[in-house]
Formats: sequence, structure tokens, C-alpha cells
Amino acid sequence: MSGVAPTASAVASTARLGAPVAANDRRQDYLRARLGRGEDGIEEVVPFEVQDSSMMRLLAAADCLILRPPHAPAAAAGESVPIIRFPTGALPI
Repeated sequence: MSGVAPTASAVASTARLGAPVAANDRRQDYLRARLGRGEDGIEEVVPFEVQDSSMMRLLAAADCLILRPPHAPAAAAGESVPIIRFPTGALPI
């Protein structure tokens, strides 16, 4: 998406949810999110509250996407979810 050649870090991996996410509808969704570390040092991903497609500033501030397959049930904070890391992290804004 940023014009950078794909790298191994762009491959889907998993992280622990830092906040709950609602159940998904019939489409696959990619939630904009930020990666960090929990108090225990484990990698944690927190989705932005607003996921409207017009929120381009949030896409620029994101450093990964949370993958939500069609009809995925709600996920609680602490659950492991698939993510796609952006190879260069968040874009400078």
C-alpha cells in the first residue's frame, strides 16, 4: 500500500488484542490499529475506535491491520488475532 516492496514483516502474524472488537458481518474487514507492548511485554494490538473508510488520517497513523474474516464472532481483549504489519510502520503525519 505504501509502495514498499513486500518483506517477511508484511506477512500475517498474530498479536494479543488490547481492546475488544465487535462481531463481523458478511465481509472480510481490515481494522486499522496500533501495535505496542502490554505490561507483561507481550505484543498487543489496539484498533482505532473509528473504522469508517473515510478516516484516512487513522490509516496513516496505523502500523498494522487486524484481519476480521466474514462472520467472525466478537473478540475480547486478551484474545489472539491475525494482523498484517506495515513494513515501515506508521506513516509520518
